[in-house]
Amino acid sequence: MRYSNKYVLMLGILLCSLQYLKAQDLEEKPHEDDEVLQHSFITIRNVIATGNKITKPYIIAREVPLKKGEKYSISDILKNIPLSKQNLMNTGLFIDVAVDFTNWNNDSLDILVDVKERWYYFPVPYLKPIDRNFNVWIKEYDASLSRVNYGIKLIGYNVSGRNDKLNIWLISGYSRQVVMNYTAPYFDKSLKQGISFDFLYSANKELNYATKEDKQAFYKDPHEFITSRFRVGVGYSFRTGYIKRHVARISYNVVKINDSLFERNPRYFDGGEKTARFPELFYQYQSINVNYIPYPLKGHQWEVSLLKRGLNKNMNLWEFNAKGGKYWEVAPKYYFALQGNAVVKLPFDQPYYNQQLLGYGDNFLRGLENYVVDGSVAGVTKATFRREIWTPKLRTGLKSRLYGTIPFKFYLKVYGDAGYVYNKTPPPSNVLNNRLLYTGGGGLDIWSIYDATISLEYSFNQLGQRGLFFQAGLGL
Repeated sequence: MRYSNKYVLMLGILLCSLQYLKAQDLEEKPHEDDEVLQHSFITIRNVIATGNKITKPYIIAREVPLKKGEKYSISDILKNIPLSKQNLMNTGLFIDVAVDFTNWNNDSLDILVDVKERWYYFPVPYLKPIDRNFNVWIKEYDASLSRVNYGIKLIGYNVSGRNDKLNIWLISGYSRQVVMNYTAPYFDKSLKQGISFDFLYSANKELNYATKEDKQAFYKDPHEFITSRFRVGVGYSFRTGYIKRHVARISYNVVKINDSLFERNPRYFDGGEKTARFPELFYQYQSINVNYIPYPLKGHQWEVSLLKRGLNKNMNLWEFNAKGGKYWEVAPKYYFALQGNAVVKLPFDQPYYNQQLLGYGDNFLRGLENYVVDGSVAGVTKATFRREIWTPKLRTGLKSRLYGTIPFKFYLKVYGDAGYVYNKTPPPSNVLNNRLLYTGGGGLDIWSIYDATISLEYSFNQLGQRGLFFQAGLGL
């Protein structure tokens, strides 16, 4: 209970920020809602794109709600100009976008879209620890270089100018991995349908075969690979409007473990098997309406997904996942976010291979990064209050329209997280199952181009632990 005052104080700070939300409704109507502007109509002659050397003009025009040859009220034009910029930035194709009207002549005008394209091809040297995050690598394994993979990632964005992506990964070192995937989000004339293909082969000398004391337990053989995985799949997507997308994928998978791993956990798969061969069906529906997907500050987003893994008793999983987020600018430079995630896996009694929940990927509580919690049902909620404190621009000295200056944004934040994971038969050494979990803290976020983010967070949890945590990401 010694941290209870801190939690009460932090919760008070977060709740006080909500008082701003009511004040937002009292603001004056924006000028574009004036009655005169709502009844004055203008025809869009053209949507003109500039600055695009690779991106096809019709891919840019697809994200602009104002269409060539259509008539709109001045009010609608003023509303859709910032929406056009938001849509274009959320494609991930551009460093910056400017949208405005030009050549206004009587009852018609042009929409001008000026874009700054990213670099689209990255032969990226790959050097990364195999652990879940930097904190585990440093704390549990003393940042050992023997636990590092190396290789090269050949990444191609916007390969044909249609926002398609091609990835080829050739990884060696602690594990071996070959990955190839291609995604074309728009292959039809209506620019609504997409298709994808992927292939993966991996082999590892170490595998997380169980969870003990709420941490991953590993078995390692330095002389040979003890597990391998093969996957080949195809996907289809359908985008309706600007913020909604359906995604479906089907794949065939083969996962193998050796005798040593099987002896340590005979329930790694069901049925006493050392090899699992199974199809996997996946469906997802997304609705994303935020100012910037990689680091949202305003808007809302949510998604639901359904996964079916396997068709017989040896591999039989139904997984339902729902997540969402609501983001407010509560006052100039002050932002509040609420995020939630819920997962249900059926039937509840699953082999270890299907039990990963909290602590994997982006489903974690800030302050419990060093732990994992397995099970069949989970719920997580996160509240974050941010303050933008600094927006410097670094002059690079390059004579470049794109990279003459590099922008940065700094945000201070406080946060509180809560979660719960149900496990039908948790091992006795795991104490985080079937109980309410809560954490909190404060920190600093740094954002720059290419969706580069660095988070420095000082967190504490209900176990009486506290510490500094580091997260880094790059949108490549």
